[in-house]
Amino acid sequence: MKQNKKDIIIQEILLWKDNHMLPPHYCDYLLALYTQGTEYTEAGRRARVRSIHLTTALLALLLLPVAVCILYFTELSFLLQTVILTSFVGIMLLLAIYFSRQKVLAPILFLGAALILLLLSLELNVQAFRNNSYTLYGLLAVNCLLWIFTGIKLKLFYFSISGGLGFLVLFFFWLKG
Repeated sequence: MKQNKKDIIIQEILLWKDNHMLPPHYCDYLLALYTQGTEYTEAGRRARVRSIHLTTALLALLLLPVAVCILYFTELSFLLQTVILTSFVGIMLLLAIYFSRQKVLAPILFLGAALILLLLSLELNVQAFRNNSYTLYGLLAVNCLLWIFTGIKLKLFYFSISGGLGFLVLFFFWLKG
């Protein structure tokens, strides 16, 4: 059998094993059969998958500085900035959902999405509402509510704490101002 076909079959078997479409011992047997017991090692596969996931997560986290550059260092229209930043938030959320099994990467991606959404809210206040303090308080309150909801729903304690502290700071500045 050609090596290209073997690689495709091996990748399919690995996919079946990862998604529990077949019992693991069946997949191990098929892998041993198609690799003649020499090429495939579980530790090597796990290391490759881990490095791919880590690289993807790091590239996704680079969206945060790119978002800051798009907001503050470009002459793009507000609508285009909004579309780009909204797509960044969507990408971060989709990747966080994809990495939800991993306990370290998903919360970092959720945090990055929350920060980009906060930057988008601040820019929305500047561009659409001409820096009105009441709309700023409203947008920040909505962000805090989203953080609290996310913290409760996903059991991310620091999101709930951040939302609660954000409400306290907003209330303090509302009383002062």
